[in-house]
Amino acid sequence: MPIGVVLGFFSALLAALVTEIYCHRCLAHRAFRVKPAVARVLDAYFRAVVWTSPEVWAAVHRLHHRYADTPLDPHSPRQLRPWQVLLGSPYLFAVARRRLPADRGPSRVVVALRVAVPVAYLVTVGPVQTLVATAVHLVGYLGIMGMVNTVGHLYGSKPHPDVPGYDVAWLAIPLLGHGYHNSHHAHPAAARTGPLDSVWPLLRLLALLRMVELDDRRVPARAPEAAPACCALMPLAGRR
Repeated sequence: MPIGVVLGFFSALLAALVTEIYCHRCLAHRAFRVKPAVARVLDAYFRAVVWTSPEVWAAVHRLHHRYADTPLDPHSPRQLRPWQVLLGSPYLFAVARRRLPADRGPSRVVVALRVAVPVAYLVTVGPVQTLVATAVHLVGYLGIMGMVNTVGHLYGSKPHPDVPGYDVAWLAIPLLGHGYHNSHHAHPAAARTGPLDSVWPLLRLLALLRMVELDDRRVPARAPEAAPACCALMPLAGRR
């Protein structure tokens, strides 16, 4: 197997895990807390690899929860064609971002990381494998995000009839817990989405390592249009 495929796969998986754990469950829904030192690392990583801020990602996701499956939903397969949501995640995110207050620009450290990552790939594996890794990363990462937004609102069971989304339990394993999409919309502040939540064992391990502070209370989260000011044990606004 080409090294670029392996690097791209693990890069996409890591980016998806950081998105799910830090941007989604922590920042968007405040399901648990991340220790300050860990939050700084995750923040810098996300800004460098995904090229946006965790706060903006969380704010767009909260728009989805507030307006799920209505014309104001940033990415509803019931308002758009499913293939548009599946393949158009970057464009739909960019459109939704215009509805939010302006975000601060990247710091010098983040800019340096954005340059250093592709340079490191070019030096270590060469230009061809760097292109392969980039393509696999984009397909994997955007594919997971697109599948969550598409399948989770079209197919499955509905244990909470008055809430958007559907549950397909086995999809929780490849989609990082999002097989329980209807249950997540019903209890967005729950740290665990359901019995087959593939992220939950990792969260338990991070809690044992004292990197996160878990709180598995199933309490609905508020959904303001702007990103929360803080989810970690320190203000996000002061981090660079």
